[in-house]
Amino acid sequence: MIKEATIVGSGLSGPLLAILLSKKHKIKVTMYERNSDIRKASSYAGRSINLALSERGINALKKADVYDKDFEDLLIPMHGRMIHNSDSSEEFQAYGNKKNHYINSVSRSKINKILLSKAESSKLVSINFSTKCTNIDLEKNNLYINKKIIPFNGPVFGADGYRSAIAKKVAKKLTYKDIKHGYKELTIKPKGNDFQIDPNALHIWPRKNMMVIALPNNDKSFTCTLFMRKTGILSFDSIKTKKDIFSFFEQNFTDLIDLIPNIDKYFLNNPLGNLISVDVNNWMYNDKACLIGDAAHAIVPFYGQGMNASFEDCSILSEILNEKDSWKSIFNTFYKRRKKDADAISELALKNYDTMKEKVLDQNYIDKYKLGLKLNDMFPNYFIPEYTMVSFTNIPYNKVIHRNKIQDKILNKILSYDSLPKKEVLEDIVKKNITKLNCEKNC
Repeated sequence: MIKEATIVGSGLSGPLLAILLSKKHKIKVTMYERNSDIRKASSYAGRSINLALSERGINALKKADVYDKDFEDLLIPMHGRMIHNSDSSEEFQAYGNKKNHYINSVSRSKINKILLSKAESSKLVSINFSTKCTNIDLEKNNLYINKKIIPFNGPVFGADGYRSAIAKKVAKKLTYKDIKHGYKELTIKPKGNDFQIDPNALHIWPRKNMMVIALPNNDKSFTCTLFMRKTGILSFDSIKTKKDIFSFFEQNFTDLIDLIPNIDKYFLNNPLGNLISVDVNNWMYNDKACLIGDAAHAIVPFYGQGMNASFEDCSILSEILNEKDSWKSIFNTFYKRRKKDADAISELALKNYDTMKEKVLDQNYIDKYKLGLKLNDMFPNYFIPEYTMVSFTNIPYNKVIHRNKIQDKILNKILSYDSLPKKEVLEDIVKKNITKLNCEKNC
């Protein structure tokens, strides 16, 4: 008898999980999605903030055998941060010290469409669009969809985002954390048939208490996002008129006015988005339900890891399916293996907001960053900078935090010298304080 599973949500993690369950484990999958099929829509109704695909996400896609030319054609490599200072000068900060140390800008809607098509290519997957799940009865094995009761066989995976209907029944406690900052999207249009600014960088306009970022698109435009407080003296709430808008950008982001001539229209017409992370204290219920992706661990977007962490969930869950026999055991193992990493990347993402809007301007941060890359060159199996660990390896997020605390002490010790010590001294400091990593596996 063929095994069955149900997935609620067809955003990013849902279709990838469907692909893995059906093609790797021969499980029949029924999916429910509240929105219509985005492949048939004239416009995309979801969030359009560009995503950054990096090693963890690519690794998961490869394990599902879906990382092919179709995917690669969507990607624009970004090799580092381009810092736009208040005086309109620019400074490039490389993400890493190797050719493959880059993240990839990608459209959320385009990657979603490809995943849906690849999921549907399996005869074991059926996707039901415009079917909103509002509740689940975990005792009677019923889903409440479009005001109808739909029985389910096998487990239900909640992949329905941070407002998950499944999470509200599975979790013992849901904690929504609003960081009081919001965002608005702007667009830098192409000039002629070319990019107006360097397409191979993630552009940041850091201003300590706020920032603008810009990621490239395949049509030669940039999707820009302004992040700042929602209320207060300098906030979205304080900018109400066309005059306010131009005054705000002239004072804080002068060069953007030339890049976005109709910046007032974008500001007035585009909605204000919220920045919310969710702590879900429990992800599963016996053998009947399990949360995945944003439903389990929605985070703020400042490390570019939301999609990558969700894809990594799918890959790890697939691995556990090869290890365990019962769904209850699979879910318990998955939770134990992933919860500490979910908490860690949530912490790292919040911290990186401060890095992006403020610390990238600080000389001490810049000195430590450059020294970290130098130590990585010299001792690649011992010293791996935080950003490298997060974006270019598969080292568990919680281990990233642990190692980086030690590495930060190493950097502070070395920078306390009047000049950079000789290699043998550096080697002694590094190897005495941190253990060697098996970089064939993790790095």
